[in-house]
Amino acid sequence: MTSSIENRIDEWIGRVKQRGAMRAFSFIPGYPAHKTPNPITKYTVAVTDSTQKVSRFFIGNRIGTDLSGRLYEVELTLRVYAPERSSGSSLLRASALLMDAFEAEDNDRAIYSLSLSGIGFDTASRTEYRDVVARLDFVQKEAAA
Repeated sequence: MTSSIENRIDEWIGRVKQRGAMRAFSFIPGYPAHKTPNPITKYTVAVTDSTQKVSRFFIGNRIGTDLSGRLYEVELTLRVYAPERSSGSSLLRASALLMDAFEAEDNDRAIYSLSLSGIGFDTASRTEYRDVVARLDFVQKEAAA
């Protein structure tokens, strides 16, 4: 993935972190997994991204004359870990708050789909989690030929 796309994702996550209830959440990189805090004392979001596909495109008259560039299809996984002794319903609320903040800060209109996994259990951190999976489409335009 090009650094400009990574920068756009980092800026997006930065805006989400500053939004309302998200300030109480801790955001960490998804890898390496051994860096996940143990015990988890507050809602923690582990962020992992991967480029699924990069396509070149050319648009003649649809958006603009001689517009070309690349379309990056990215999958972003936001794993929400619950603090110890929290309930499944509070994990659902925390995940929904994250999804709402993520959508609200979508300045690029990049979200193609958002989904929420079932509850999982992480044996290393001994806590429950849910994955918010965002499929994103980023367009990186190139100068006219």
